[in-house]
Amino acid sequence: MQCFMLFILSHLLCPMCSFAYSHRNLFGRNQKLNISLERGQIDSIFCINYTDPWIEGDDKRTSRTIIIFNSRTPGTLVHGNQHDNSSLSIGRVTASIEFSRALRPKLFPQLSF
Repeated sequence: MQCFMLFILSHLLCPMCSFAYSHRNLFGRNQKLNISLERGQIDSIFCINYTDPWIEGDDKRTSRTIIIFNSRTPGTLVHGNQHDNSSLSIGRVTASIEFSRALRPKLFPQLSF
């Protein structure tokens, strides 16, 4: 919560800023969590990435990665100024889930959605 409050405070003081948080051993199970926020004069980006290298209860060592990405850009960069002086904003939200498992040593097929 302190990191989030630090981002809010830095955003109020400086409209162009970035924040990143990374934890490489979440819950003591080698799970990885990365959170990043970037805000510039023109656009903003938010990304969460979570990796569990061994899904609990799976004896085949299947790993799972979840990614959520959000970006926002003013539409005037793409579509030009609007005739009625309204502001147009283009927002994108993408998410993916990836599973991987070793079939043989050094052979890791992946399945992504």
